[in-house]
Amino acid sequence: MSETAPERLSRLLALVPWLRAHDGITIAEAASHFQISEEQLSKDLWQLIVCGIPGYGPDQLVDIQFWDDDRIHVLDPITLERPLRLTGEEVAALHLGLRVLNNLPGAQAQHSILSAMVKLEALGEPTLTLDITMADQSSLIATLDDAISHGSVVEIEYASGHADVIEMRRIQPRSSFSVDGFVYVHAWCFLADDVRTFRTDRIVSCSPALDDAPPSAPAGEDPPALRRDPENMSTALIHIAPEAFWILDSEPVVQAPETSAEGAGEDPEDGVFAEIRYASDNWLARWVMGHAGMVSVVEPVEVRSLVRQAAHSRLHPG
Repeated sequence: MSETAPERLSRLLALVPWLRAHDGITIAEAASHFQISEEQLSKDLWQLIVCGIPGYGPDQLVDIQFWDDDRIHVLDPITLERPLRLTGEEVAALHLGLRVLNNLPGAQAQHSILSAMVKLEALGEPTLTLDITMADQSSLIATLDDAISHGSVVEIEYASGHADVIEMRRIQPRSSFSVDGFVYVHAWCFLADDVRTFRTDRIVSCSPALDDAPPSAPAGEDPPALRRDPENMSTALIHIAPEAFWILDSEPVVQAPETSAEGAGEDPEDGVFAEIRYASDNWLARWVMGHAGMVSVVEPVEVRSLVRQAAHSRLHPG
């Protein structure tokens, strides 16, 4: 079976510190230790001597001498003098990211995620201690996960993010995603008769719907505002911030291949432009406002003005 790229990379990273600790070892002995052919070891060594740190001049590359007497000498290991280990900060960041991923309803391979978390804890240098607590949402996640898998309907008590109220809703969860550490569920909401996004930390309770629950929306059906006659619908050009690229996969938008809009950039770090079809200016304005500044309208100007007025009204009520 052929060797994979990750397997070879792992060996290349281990080679330099091992050869450093066994100076003068022969190519045959080193190849036997790593259970590869002498030809493959020679390829690895030639690969290593063109690796280094930015600048990549002769004095910034790994220097290994192995072609004169069949013995290997690491003259300058650069930054590979010892096996690499994750710092405490790196372990904490990866560990927290995995914990968020494990809380995504519909996420698969939870066992693998938990296994990776355990391995990270063993690999990290104990240079940083963080007391990170996350609310136990295991029961909620299990219910939502089952609903996404089976396309079933659940009843939730949801705390509004902009009003001091808790509403009872029936939703059909479809997918989930994470932004800035918060987990969201994309679902059909029967109360709104539309697609809505719910933050899981605002779901007070969640349970499978009763037998008399309304019939679920057909899988993949669009919101009512997008089910109008296509010939009578308009197209808007919008800008999506980098933090919200998930919208391209979860919302009814299509990335614009090119645009002549003023200020349009080609660098993904500046965001992307996309097109969305809509039947109502007010619906589009509400949709843009619902993405909390991560989406803006470029064209048409009339809808851009509606969004600006709505934002001003929220910032300066009354």
